[in-house]
Amino acid sequence: MHVKVASVSSVIFFVALLALPQKTAAQDSVEGLIQVERDFAAFCGDNGLPEAWVKFFAPDGLVFQPHPKNAQEVNSTKIPSPKPAASTLYWEPYHGATSIGGDLGFNTGPWRITSNTSNGQPPQYGYFFSVWKKQPSGEWKVLLDLGTTAPAAGPEHVFGAEYDVRKREADNGKSKAESLEEADYLFNVMATNGIKAAYQKMASTNLLSTINGFHPFYNKRSFLSWISSEASPYMKGSAIFSTIDSGTSVSQDLGYSYGSYEIDALMKEKGYFVRIWRRNPQGYWYLAAEILSDNVKSRS
Repeated sequence: MHVKVASVSSVIFFVALLALPQKTAAQDSVEGLIQVERDFAAFCGDNGLPEAWVKFFAPDGLVFQPHPKNAQEVNSTKIPSPKPAASTLYWEPYHGATSIGGDLGFNTGPWRITSNTSNGQPPQYGYFFSVWKKQPSGEWKVLLDLGTTAPAAGPEHVFGAEYDVRKREADNGKSKAESLEEADYLFNVMATNGIKAAYQKMASTNLLSTINGFHPFYNKRSFLSWISSEASPYMKGSAIFSTIDSGTSVSQDLGYSYGSYEIDALMKEKGYFVRIWRRNPQGYWYLAAEILSDNVKSRS
């Protein structure tokens, strides 16, 4: 019986290969999601919004105009887009994450609309929030897309910022919800008695919150400070959140929910929300990111 022994040099090469940093499936999925969002924006600029929405949205993907509608059905009737376009829409993904299993993710970042006519309006600014789901074909497609407007350009509207992968927290503190549905329900119930209390209990310390008419908040501390201030229309307010649907990743570490809301505070407001939920290693779900829009005029 003859046994073939690998050469010493081959063994050394193999050991050295193992020592190199290896990409995880999650890292690959994040990079893929960043790229497809950028491809989406480039395709929109070259071909028009309806064509881009039909190409990049899932068959059941929704836009809010202002109520949720099937993106492909709404936009297929608007093709072909007029050429040249009266305005150009551009956006970049700056924050987001994907599930461990690589089948679900989200992106958010700034958008800008510029007029292409000599007597056009000044640029408009805002933020988008998109939930993506990997299809059976392996392609990423948009499942939900909701946006907000901003009062003026923020620092991110210069564009070109480095992408921030939102980390999953080891311990989010107070949430003890063992399912996304339970977490979403508890948040909705608590908000009826006080918006601030719901966030204090259920939100991540690394909460990313985007509210129509404001620039985003990138942690819970700054968001709670704002919501307690006179600058916030939600100060001392309560809200009725009505979830329409939700879903989770195959790996059960990331999920989403969306629905409508009515806020009764310093000012009354109605609109729609999209939330991203994450489950920590202890098995509890917490609110990681959200967008609330009462005036959906951005990417939709």
